[in-house]
Amino acid sequence: MDRHEKGLERVPGRPDLPLPEWQGGYGGDTQRLPKVVQKLMHGRILTAEEKAELLWRLFELDQREKSRRARSQRILVAVTLLAAGAWVAIYQWRWVADHVMAWLSPPAAPPA
Repeated sequence: MDRHEKGLERVPGRPDLPLPEWQGGYGGDTQRLPKVVQKLMHGRILTAEEKAELLWRLFELDQREKSRRARSQRILVAVTLLAAGAWVAIYQWRWVADHVMAWLSPPAAPPA
């Protein structure tokens, strides 16, 4: 792999993307794919360095997707909890007020 393919030096006018800039998709133009992916598509044997770089890039893309999914789930849970809290505050305020006041007021003395 040369310096362009590794993403160290970008060569202007070269149609293929450096591997670190590749987002894992196919945009319809095989010339835009990184050289490592083009070699893999044509069934040519990859060197150990090319395999390692490609596996590392795929690992990075996988980790990015997992973190994006986890962030989306956290946001969804937060919005759901806020919506449930808003519903309780708007439509069940009397029940909430009764229970809060019962919790705050001292217990009644038993009859003697």
